Amino acid sequence: MSTPLVFKFGGASVKDAQSVRNVASIIGQFSQRPMVVVVSAMGKMTNAFEEVVAAWSNGNLSEANVKIDAIAAFHQSIINELFEDPTEINEHVAALIASIREGLDKQDISYGEGYDYIVHHGELISTRIIAAYVGQEVPTVWQDTRELVKTDGQFRRATVQWEQTGRAIRSNIAQDKVNFVQGFIGSSPDGRPTTLGREGSDYTGAVFAFCLGADSLTIWKDVPGMLNGDPKTFANTQKIDALPFNEAIELAFYGASIIHPKTIQPLKKKGIPLHIKSFVDPTLPGTTIGGVDRPEPEVANFILKKNQILLQLSTKDLAFIAEHHLSAVYRLFAEQGVVVNLMRNTATRAMFCINNDAIIVPKMLAELTGQFDLELTSSVELLTIRHTNEADETRETEGLDILLEQRTPDTVQFVFKRF
Repeated sequence: MSTPLVFKFGGASVKDAQSVRNVASIIGQFSQRPMVVVVSAMGKMTNAFEEVVAAWSNGNLSEANVKIDAIAAFHQSIINELFEDPTEINEHVAALIASIREGLDKQDISYGEGYDYIVHHGELISTRIIAAYVGQEVPTVWQDTRELVKTDGQFRRATVQWEQTGRAIRSNIAQDKVNFVQGFIGSSPDGRPTTLGREGSDYTGAVFAFCLGADSLTIWKDVPGMLNGDPKTFANTQKIDALPFNEAIELAFYGASIIHPKTIQPLKKKGIPLHIKSFVDPTLPGTTIGGVDRPEPEVANFILKKNQILLQLSTKDLAFIAEHHLSAVYRLFAEQGVVVNLMRNTATRAMFCINNDAIIVPKMLAELTGQFDLELTSSVELLTIRHTNEADETRETEGLDILLEQRTPDTVQFVFKRF
């Protein structure tokens, strides 16, 4: 069996009809090889689907339906530009839009289950459209990732069941066609849709590469490779040519947005290199992760997380913060899906820097209020610098109100508010 190529294209690479044509051109250059193409929802559609979820969660079904109408119109405009005869693809997409509306009637399920049911349709629609378009030139097959990636029953951050997933992938991937699969999604043991966490399509690519023993995984981005910081935020950023697996894992853990935190581990286990390349100019060399012992070049890395909350807890009876307090808090975080980006505790206080999720956070705070005294600081940001030096820290923190600082030998983190 020939080893397939595994490509992953994110939302920015398929945001409109011209972008889809560009992706088709890239795929066409490699279509003589067996290929798995992982695709995200188009453009900013995941955000649009999350707005549907918010309306559904609040019981505003009329608003949810209006937002679904807008989603349908967005995809229809792309279809109309790509296909001379859109009859068949329209039928597929119409069925998926109807399936989203059916989800609005699911009022007796948890927020997490409802989220996964509604949001996962973005990937189903995008892959239907792109597979049909590419299939006009090369042999393709649309694969349902829900039948291939088997997970546990935890919604929004499901865990892959590797043995079952490997069997399903190896027995279903076609060797003589381009296989289009959805990123980000899977299914629970009883067949309900699950998702792997925001930006989980990168991870899906790693899952397929691992299970198929691929030579490499290529993630196509709108940048020339991995930079040592977001150029929209940090001045004088540099492209990283190569990174060891361990350093990439650390950067992903701290929030480097170009790679999903879980993506690197399965690749490292089998020594499968990850290439980050530009879909704008596929001839550029990009960045390779794996196969080196040190970063090339060796520079500091800067990561900024916005829209954070600094949550500080203390006991109501003025007792020390003990293990059973922290255990109760983390159990609640796990149940609610709270993402903790930094944690620190003292004798009398526990401090958490968390993502400001408009749905999850109010519910979490309501439960904590009965057990702890709370102090909440919103609109904070979290700056992480890897391989820092004094000059970097002085430059990046000048004029900031530092609320919390945490250091390890390789990393410094600052929670701050801007004046």
